[in-house]
Amino acid sequence: MKRLWFIAIPLILIVGGALLILNMLQPALPDPTGQHLVGYQRTHVQQGDRWADVQIFYPATEKTDQQPKAMPKTLAAQMAKSFGMPEAAMQDDRPLPAYIGAKAVAGAHPVLMFNHGHGMYANQNSHQVIELASHGYVVIAISHPGHSLVSYKGDKAVFKAEDIANYAPGEAEILLARQAEGYDQLREAATMDEWTAAMAALETDAFGEISGQFQDWIDNNTLLLDQLPALQSGTVPTTVAGALNLDKIGYFGHSFGGAVATHMNMQDDRVSASYSLDGPAFTWSIADAPNGAFCFAYGNANNQAGIKSDMSWVNQQIAKSTKGCELVFDGAAHMNFSDLNEISFLKFFGMLGPIDHQVMRNGLNQSLVEFFNSTLRNEGEMTEVEGTTFVQHDLKG
Repeated sequence: MKRLWFIAIPLILIVGGALLILNMLQPALPDPTGQHLVGYQRTHVQQGDRWADVQIFYPATEKTDQQPKAMPKTLAAQMAKSFGMPEAAMQDDRPLPAYIGAKAVAGAHPVLMFNHGHGMYANQNSHQVIELASHGYVVIAISHPGHSLVSYKGDKAVFKAEDIANYAPGEAEILLARQAEGYDQLREAATMDEWTAAMAALETDAFGEISGQFQDWIDNNTLLLDQLPALQSGTVPTTVAGALNLDKIGYFGHSFGGAVATHMNMQDDRVSASYSLDGPAFTWSIADAPNGAFCFAYGNANNQAGIKSDMSWVNQQIAKSTKGCELVFDGAAHMNFSDLNEISFLKFFGMLGPIDHQVMRNGLNQSLVEFFNSTLRNEGEMTEVEGTTFVQHDLKG
């Protein structure tokens, strides 16, 4: 009997440890707080040779017997490749709380576009996307063929190109160090001219490669905006035909996608509001007199590759000039602004900051709902949420 226990105890510890690690790698699934169920549909939009993969989340009246998976096998394989992890550890077949093909709630709902971070994927912020849909927004998450980890045109999968978000040994560290220096300079800028000079230098030194990819993303988003009337009319068949309010369009995005959100709000009159999640703004995006509402959320505890950086207030001059809002999530790192926030194990690798993941998630969800309610629905106003420092620049100014 003693010999059996000698074998069994280590085995129990090994199995228990493996289950604990697996549990830590599987993030909490979204638990939306809005009054609506959430429907889901995936399709693509196209003009000429240009196309974009879109996933639509929307307020729904009913459940169906099909739900999208949190991390399906094909996407998991690409995530594993990017992060150097085993594919089995990334795959997550649990169903998201969204229902494929569900009937949309009647009425015209504000439309929100979501753009993911550079080299990532459209559902990387499922908690925020599903939360907003449960509060009555139609949220369209876009995948960029060749830039996103996986994009679909029908059943055909297109994967991220090898030269996208792929850095030689040591190169990432050099770029991250220059970004950290640049963020300090942007934060210290006292005028818009000083901000522009600091950002122009940063674009050349640290964002040169990805800056060249920016126009592709803008063209894909312009295509999507152009195709919204076809979605509304049903010319492009979806379950949200007739349910879109095309006079109420907002944008949000993470990192590079946050820069896209700011750009679209600055440069396209069809967009009324944008919320950037720890994203820069580029000099070529800035308009002289933009009409939209702007908000910028930042983390101050990034520590990628051992290089610390603080993005707080880096877009302050833009926020001031547009009478926008800013939030700093104290203790948040860059990837806390995505679903990776839910995998607390990643704190040990410097990918997440010390902020509590539930405080981060709840605060981000609350601020997004409040921002778009106030700007697109004229309901309520932004408030300071737990774990943040909040500034609303003078609206009377």
